[in-house]
Amino acid sequence: MSRKKPHIHYIYKTTCNLTKKYYIGMHSTINLNDGYMGSGKRLRYSIRKYGKENHIKEILEFLPTREELIIRESVIVDRVLLTDKLCMNIKEGGQGGFINEDHRLKCSKAGNKAFSEKLKNDPEFKKKFSETKRQNLFDEILDGRRKPITEIGGCDWTGKKHKESSKKLVGEKNSITQKGEKNSQYGTYWITKNNVNKKIKSIELDSYLNDGWVRGVKSKINGELVKSSKLTNNDVIIIKRLISEGVLSNRKIGEQYNVAPQTIDKIKRGLTWFHI
Repeated sequence: MSRKKPHIHYIYKTTCNLTKKYYIGMHSTINLNDGYMGSGKRLRYSIRKYGKENHIKEILEFLPTREELIIRESVIVDRVLLTDKLCMNIKEGGQGGFINEDHRLKCSKAGNKAFSEKLKNDPEFKKKFSETKRQNLFDEILDGRRKPITEIGGCDWTGKKHKESSKKLVGEKNSITQKGEKNSQYGTYWITKNNVNKKIKSIELDSYLNDGWVRGVKSKINGELVKSSKLTNNDVIIIKRLISEGVLSNRKIGEQYNVAPQTIDKIKRGLTWFHI
């Protein structure tokens, strides 16, 4: 589906409540509540330093087209305005902040790359982005700016499941397209400590291991609450006592409780049953 063309065009003024400095710019969007505060270099620095909560944006006027918006900005943000010490604009308006088309393309590519990297390596950012995108989609459907997929010829999968043959085809394709560096998990590890799970880059692994973290993910449901568990909390208390005495081997202890020696080893190293 192609992206909708922005149909709302306006001139805005963003002011820092602490320094009283301001930035005037133009913006085109499909959603007045998109959270846009401005893109000026000095403005971005001001927001990072003083916080978004200490800045306020006001819409000065609306324009019917993008072309008229550009012309209007060039009239408002002129050389005289740039001489104001409180003005955070660094160049005359009407140019969108780019020196030329090559500059615009370069900035666009750099921005897209930075966004993709952050989306790939920052789980919290990815989660927040997905939630925001989902909420925006619901808002667009509720206010009529977007139709539900079932009304535009799309397929409603509610209550349906893929066939086993389809799952197999998807799996075979993913085994090729998501192999090695193409896999989103490539070069990363899940680690855990004190029942906290965390995803890190491979180059950070050694430093975390030295700090007491271990590789893997621990479920928040553990111990005898796990349905497949053969051991109870009391069993593990006795097993840990036997381990500390050092008389019996992992295999011997495992035979007493009908579990593998690897299970006893994991208990010994604190990888499982660490809450007991």
